[in-house]
Amino acid sequence: MPINKSSLLLPATIFLLLSGPFAAGQTLSNERVVISAVRSAVDGGLSGDSTAAVRVVSDEEGLRGIFATGIAEGIINKFSRVMIAPSPDTNSLNLFFEIYGFDFDYGKGGSRGFLRARRIRRQLGCELSITMKSGVDGTLLDIKRLAVSYGDEVEPSSVRVINSRHIPELAPEAPGSGWSRYAEPSLVIATVGVLVYMFFANR
Repeated sequence: MPINKSSLLLPATIFLLLSGPFAAGQTLSNERVVISAVRSAVDGGLSGDSTAAVRVVSDEEGLRGIFATGIAEGIINKFSRVMIAPSPDTNSLNLFFEIYGFDFDYGKGGSRGFLRARRIRRQLGCELSITMKSGVDGTLLDIKRLAVSYGDEVEPSSVRVINSRHIPELAPEAPGSGWSRYAEPSLVIATVGVLVYMFFANR
């Protein structure tokens, strides 16, 4: 699938539009967060050749498909042509990749005030191994190990929107989504009640 700067990965873009918001002023969907983090890591850690075409070898959907999209976005300005395809090509460089230690999770974020649910900390971390080979004879041209990371805070109400509908790894359970969602405010109220009772009982 050839990629040019005017229509970069149109199918992936349509998929992301259906998966969650990523337009300006909106919270990025979890898919878009991964693509953005991968793009940034690749753009900063991989050199290019403006005279050469490169093929990102991937025929998978799901998480690996998201990574392939991020890699392609990260190298689009480094090579004469970038494509994503299921098999290597003898007429271009071939880029292979592996994902190690992928971790995408939610944690407790900052406070939003008394008796209000805390913000949710969104965290991504993994290592991306990229191998570049010649299409002519398979000669190893380059190998990189890149750290991919991202972190921000989102409102609890946005979790259902930003969670992936297609990739389980990108739809973790938010903290406080179970019984603790009700237990924590109840505990605060009970503590305040006990303190008020003790104040008046000891007067």
